[in-house]
Amino acid sequence: MITLLKLGGSVLTDKSKPYTARHDEIKRLAKEVREAMEKEPDMKLIIGNGGGSFPHQPAKAGNLKEGIKDAWQLEHLVETQRAASELNHLLVETLIAEGVPAFAFQPSSAGYTESRKIKEFNMHGIHELLKLGAVPVVHGDVMLDLAQGCSIASTESIFAFLSKEMKTRRIVIGTNVEGVLDSGGKVFSHITNKNFESMKHHLGGSAATDVTGGMLHKVESMLELSALGHEVFIVNATVPGNVKRALLGEWIGTKITNS
Repeated sequence: MITLLKLGGSVLTDKSKPYTARHDEIKRLAKEVREAMEKEPDMKLIIGNGGGSFPHQPAKAGNLKEGIKDAWQLEHLVETQRAASELNHLLVETLIAEGVPAFAFQPSSAGYTESRKIKEFNMHGIHELLKLGAVPVVHGDVMLDLAQGCSIASTESIFAFLSKEMKTRRIVIGTNVEGVLDSGGKVFSHITNKNFESMKHHLGGSAATDVTGGMLHKVESMLELSALGHEVFIVNATVPGNVKRALLGEWIGTKITNS
């Protein structure tokens, strides 16, 4: 059974400052991952990182969410892919230094989309890495798209594809808030398909530049996966210990289930 961990761009970077990583946070999170894996040696883990202030800036400047329509967008396409890879490389380097056998797995080279939906992804590579005991590290990325030239693939959409293709036990989404919040700042402890419509109006986008849709997109994506029997936790990854606790199954933040 697989555990998926997303480390959000709002945690790994300062989203208000282009290309600004939070190195101390990345190091702390790498340590928590290592400690969780030591506590549960049989854990099969896939990590995905958000892009934060790295690829979101050129993706927005190039309007890549709508695809490629003009030649001027090409420079933004290649910079978005390069920037996403840069942050992923920094995370992987830090994980390896902490003793986690991390292996970068670049979505823009591993598959493609059609009309913004992932149609193909190198699952053989993911499975082989897990069999070897490695930790694949994917990330939000720009992907080639058969219908519109390119599309933005969020970490959540990549997780959605992966979790449908393999036996997934738990999904942890690490963000910079205590969980899913109402308009008054109170945490929704439990979200299901039954109560989602009544709380949907509380959810908006991201406070800073984000081409992937913010919290509403996260919850909608994870509700879709909860129908497959997965348990999902949205937790505040800026609080020391939260990621480790969630990886080990403790209920903190917001839990999302089918019912």
